[in-house]
Amino acid sequence: MKNTIHNRRHFLKQAASIALGSSTAYATSAGLQLANALVQPNDSYKALVCIFLFGGNDAFNMVVPTDNAVYASYKASRQTLAIEQNRLLPLSNLSGSGTTLGFHPTMTHAQQLFNSGELALLTNAGALVEPTTKTNYQGNKSLLPPQLFSHNDQQTFLQSLQSTARRNGWAGRAADAMQSMNANKKLSMNISLSGSNIWQSGNSVAPYSIDSAGIKELENFNKKSSDARELSRIQIYQALLAQQQENIFQREYARTQTLAWELAGEVKTALDAQAPLKTAFPTGNPLAANLKMVAQMLSARGSLQVSRQTFFIGMGDFDTHGDQLRRHDVLLAQLSAALDAFYKATVELGISDQVTTFTMSDFGRTLTSNGDGTDHGWGSHQMIMGGAIKGGNIYGQFPDLIVGGKDDIGEGRIIPTTSMDQYAATLASWYGLPAGNFADVFPNLARFNSADLGFFKS
Repeated sequence: MKNTIHNRRHFLKQAASIALGSSTAYATSAGLQLANALVQPNDSYKALVCIFLFGGNDAFNMVVPTDNAVYASYKASRQTLAIEQNRLLPLSNLSGSGTTLGFHPTMTHAQQLFNSGELALLTNAGALVEPTTKTNYQGNKSLLPPQLFSHNDQQTFLQSLQSTARRNGWAGRAADAMQSMNANKKLSMNISLSGSNIWQSGNSVAPYSIDSAGIKELENFNKKSSDARELSRIQIYQALLAQQQENIFQREYARTQTLAWELAGEVKTALDAQAPLKTAFPTGNPLAANLKMVAQMLSARGSLQVSRQTFFIGMGDFDTHGDQLRRHDVLLAQLSAALDAFYKATVELGISDQVTTFTMSDFGRTLTSNGDGTDHGWGSHQMIMGGAIKGGNIYGQFPDLIVGGKDDIGEGRIIPTTSMDQYAATLASWYGLPAGNFADVFPNLARFNSADLGFFKS
């Protein structure tokens, strides 16, 4: 009896987990999509891949000035955390930065991607509601994002770009407007390898969750099984799900389970039909494992009948209040190697110019050291990668790295000069978001003087 109860609980827990991964919200609203929407041919496929660096990446040690005078300011501000100048990996063909720059010494792959034109940098971007100066900030004259320097609040704001209680993400709102472009009406446009997230959640679209191992299916519920007991079990479960339910939650659960079960089989079948990737991905690197699964999903785009997709991957442990030099070395090495393997996979698949990968993070970190690490900051640098990118260039304004200087609001926190609305709008414009949806998707964009930062090829 005890084993029976345990198995039942295990089954229900697994079923609920699978249900959370389904594109349930979109299935509910599929009928609301434009009935005669144009289905794009496969050669127009585009994907956005977001790598969210949870905890707040210290980008001021990821990208460091190499010019002697500017480096001297950096070293004075960073104190014991400064990377030695002769260890920095020089970046060539720079434009827009106003100084020469180098990558962190563990980022050899990122350096090669930048210098060969597949990767670009956006400097000093961050959470902004409107352009903000040091004077206005200190005089309380600026509209600001809620709860600056708070992990949860800034993760929410950067993914949603909303200051109100309304909580959905800009990729979710974009998918609300664009999901009808995909011929596949079951599979969400938004695929997450890190579970539920705000960025991909819209009014009617929810992310479909997978993991680095692929699709999770119900154990002992294989519809293709030759086991009579398993087939009988499936028939009973299907009958239970098909029963009329008076309670709205019971009805939704049954509908969710039915869709998730069916969709899991279809996606797994599409993945299993693809030839193995020849590109080698680093082992022992969780980000690389997730990006390899994204590449496998990309290879199945034709079978899945999709023309637009977003992918979300969270990479953690960037909250480096202590032991920063050691921890950051490992994190940046993993990030750099994983990006390189993923770009090579898109080349192998012939879609390097149809996939754009980019980073986001809670915030930057303080210029000043707390002795063994850094604290929560504001502005930060981000990387954008892909064949459609005008790589080897710097976008945005590189900040003054002087503690107490013109860009420091106090405690070494740098004011962003480029907003996340501008960053996101540039990505979404390439992705194909209709111009008429920009005001809803990017609520703060109109307050800034540019909606396109120019990092895509024309």
